[in-house]
Amino acid sequence: MKLPSLSKLTRTYVLALSLIAFLTIASIIALHQLILTQSDSARLINVSGSQRWLSQKAALLSTQLVYASTTGERDQFRRQLQSTLGKIQENHQELVSGAPQSNLPIQLSRQMQAMYFSPPTNLQVRIERYTSEALDLANEPVDLLTPDNPHLTYLLQNTEALLESLNRIVSQYQRESEARVQRLQMLETASGGIIILTLTFLGLYTFRPLANTLLEERAQLERANQELSYLSSIDGLTGIANRRYFDQFLAQLWSLAARNSEPIALIMCDIDFFKAYNDTYGHLQGDECLKKVAAAIKRSLQRQVDLAARYGGEEFVVVLPNTDVKGALIVAESLRANVESLEIPHHSSSVTQKVTISLGVAIGLANPTVLPSTLIESADIALYEAKQNGRNCHKLASSSS
Repeated sequence: MKLPSLSKLTRTYVLALSLIAFLTIASIIALHQLILTQSDSARLINVSGSQRWLSQKAALLSTQLVYASTTGERDQFRRQLQSTLGKIQENHQELVSGAPQSNLPIQLSRQMQAMYFSPPTNLQVRIERYTSEALDLANEPVDLLTPDNPHLTYLLQNTEALLESLNRIVSQYQRESEARVQRLQMLETASGGIIILTLTFLGLYTFRPLANTLLEERAQLERANQELSYLSSIDGLTGIANRRYFDQFLAQLWSLAARNSEPIALIMCDIDFFKAYNDTYGHLQGDECLKKVAAAIKRSLQRQVDLAARYGGEEFVVVLPNTDVKGALIVAESLRANVESLEIPHHSSSVTQKVTISLGVAIGLANPTVLPSTLIESADIALYEAKQNGRNCHKLASSSS
């Protein structure tokens, strides 16, 4: 009687160990795929994100090429522009068809195919047209390199639309990456649960270190996602919040303020005669100027709830939650004075011989039936009036009270 029982126990034990081995292998494979998916997805997101920077660089180099004053400068800008366009095309080919170093499927999802090849995004056509126009400009003879060159005009008029399309591509890649990671995490969790139950039944606890490892990998993935989210909300040049984050912040604040019946103050800031500054000192010095102005604006804010963001080009925006007219005007004057106190030389300015800003201030009481864009429009109109009043000053929107 003992022999059959021992034989049955042995068979049960062998079957249990086989099940554990199978589940262990499945869990390890899922974990490996999870790491590969995260790594490759991060690479794709990084490559697609770099397309935005390269497109901006191409537009900048095109402008520099047209305004270059010497043959040497023109040749340098031509080479840089051609190299940048080559990288854009290389990145685009990798995003569409995959690359040898990528472990992800080459086949694009239906959503990505639609965004690449169908309206309204139609990134394939946009990239091809954009690079074609830029290459044509790079090969133009000197006598056609004028500010009204049709290739340059097209690039300047369509850069923002291309950047918006690239933003949508980056967001879609991230969503698909998160979906793949979630599916693998579900598989990982299921396998881990069965392993734990089996090990508990057998009284074995040798897989505890594996469970700890899985938890640590999950924490690392969460930290990586948080870092990606943070990087996507920061302006790469100035280090303050970008336009995308500003739009999200204002929308959320508007909803909250509407429930609490609190006013929101918004200040639009524009560097006076910044184009003339770039023409005089060069775009590299212009970038340094933008960094210093952004830092001065951020330092001027006294509350953690206040937000300073780069709105676009030489424009900045400040959002002040639960702030009335008096408080907003105090902050606006502080912004103006702090930028002026930087003493950045600007001999091309018609206001003074240093860099200054003009500001438009608008105060709005959030309302669920009104879009937050109305507040932006009011501040923008006030900014225009400040410029008309001589610049280096702030103007309160007439609709604010």
